[in-house]
Amino acid sequence: MPLGQMIVFTVIGGSLVLFLTGLIRYDLVAVLALMVLAVSHVLKAKQVFTGFANPAVITIASVLVMGHALWQSGVVDFIAKWLGRVARSPGSQMVALTGTEALCSALINDTGALGVFMPVAIRLARKSETSPSRFLMPLSFSAFLGGMTTLIGTPPNIIIAAYRGQLGHGNFTMFSFTPVGAGVAVAGLVFMALASRFLVPERQSGKGEDEHYGIAKYLTEAEIDKDSPFAGKTLGELEAKVEADFAVVGLVRGDDRRLAPRPHQRLAAGDRLVIEAGADNLTALLDAAKLTLAEDKEIEDDFLKSKDIEVVECIVQPGSRLVGRSARSLGLRRRYGVNLLAVARHGERIKGRYSDIPLVAGDVLLLQGDADTLDEVMTRLDCLPLAERDIRLGKPTRIVTALGIFAAAIVLAATNALATDVAFTCGALAMVLARLISVRDIYDAIEWPVIILLGAIIPVGQALQQTGGAKTIAGLFVALAHHMPPFGIIAVMLLGTLLLSNAVNHAATAVLMAPVAAGVAHGMHVGVDPLLMAVAVGASAPMLIPTGHPCNVLVMGPGGYKFSDYWRLGLPLSLVVMAVAVPLIMLVWPLHR
Repeated sequence: MPLGQMIVFTVIGGSLVLFLTGLIRYDLVAVLALMVLAVSHVLKAKQVFTGFANPAVITIASVLVMGHALWQSGVVDFIAKWLGRVARSPGSQMVALTGTEALCSALINDTGALGVFMPVAIRLARKSETSPSRFLMPLSFSAFLGGMTTLIGTPPNIIIAAYRGQLGHGNFTMFSFTPVGAGVAVAGLVFMALASRFLVPERQSGKGEDEHYGIAKYLTEAEIDKDSPFAGKTLGELEAKVEADFAVVGLVRGDDRRLAPRPHQRLAAGDRLVIEAGADNLTALLDAAKLTLAEDKEIEDDFLKSKDIEVVECIVQPGSRLVGRSARSLGLRRRYGVNLLAVARHGERIKGRYSDIPLVAGDVLLLQGDADTLDEVMTRLDCLPLAERDIRLGKPTRIVTALGIFAAAIVLAATNALATDVAFTCGALAMVLARLISVRDIYDAIEWPVIILLGAIIPVGQALQQTGGAKTIAGLFVALAHHMPPFGIIAVMLLGTLLLSNAVNHAATAVLMAPVAAGVAHGMHVGVDPLLMAVAVGASAPMLIPTGHPCNVLVMGPGGYKFSDYWRLGLPLSLVVMAVAVPLIMLVWPLHR
């Protein structure tokens, strides 16, 4: 085996291990792999950063911007609001939710669409006294199914289309994926409608947000003694100097009640503090600050809210600045003016000193703060609210303008009037000029870790091909495929890609598997299109484990799912995907040229 090929295999193998273990974030893993190949001279200097100029990367960034502009214009919110009114029974709610999510995911970013429909699903579940877990996993999987149906529905489709162009066959067009993808999506949605109630576990009750955490059990009223060292000091000084995990959620002074008091609020003897804390932390606070427990009386959860103060649930997104850091180290109270009342992980409230526990993607936080600024704080922290917020309807002209620009970009790309990357870049620019999205929001809309991942991993895929590594892997596959019927060749390619997509980012899977598919097609003297389609479908269906896709991570906390819950629905659904996709690929894209 040539040295260059050995280096490429070693780098890819090490990258797969890092992807699986999560020791380093996936975009950094891709950059590390790229740098190793650059330093070892497997890639020439002029090849190292060509991935960032790849049409697939430009297209994905432009699609993210246009999708965000559509979201801001109120199109998706209008659909979500309508959905909440027409769906009545749990069965109809399931069909309406998953079907609408699939349709939206065909045109905009799947994570963004899921962020809109998750609060709708949770509200519908609580209204019908059904566990949110019944809806959330099928909702996540429907995003994958919908994404398969169009060129812009998912990054793997864009990558596969661009790779086909590099082979000299021309790019796949906007609706090249639709005959196979739509059939798979319909079959998957029907399967989930019929079988998900038997396969998705019920992990949570359908209670409201405060009941879910049982906050009232942790609320205590204590009075500041006249000899307290903090009488005359600020609340911020009390919070900084007392070594205990607590939150002051209210202050009562005579007839004046103040919720979520600011750190600069000066305390006085006789003030009564409403404190959220566990027993051990409360004892430490009472001793250190010389506070006296008020008379024993029940404090209702409603105390936490007022006209100006809200309590909201939100979920930590993958890539959030909160991931890996504790609430205390971030200074949520000091920097953002919000109280962290509780943290839930996998549907269970974390007990003890939760403000010192590093947060992970999928954690559900209960925040208390100013109603006017909470939305902005959640956006800055990259958290998604789990309750429906005010609908973004705006002016009807904004919706019409956004839809018109989006449709024009699709038509230009579908008719080949402009190259796909050019058409969607023009669409994104038009939305900026029409003031449907601000310049600042452009950079917030683009998922930079994904862009970095693609820009770095595309040259790695090229190195796999240039060193003959893809040909070596394809040779092993060809030796096996000679003993298979045609459908077996497509099925094995789809299955291998599907399994890899659950372990590795789905976009990276498409980049690595596309050269292998081309090598197999060349070795067997068959058409490359059916094998590329098999890779596209397999890379778009990471449904076996929660870490296979950000959508799976997002629903894990609110649904209270365990790691092992995903394969219960994901495995049979993956088999449905294969059973429908393989014959459709053979029908639409014949294997033999």
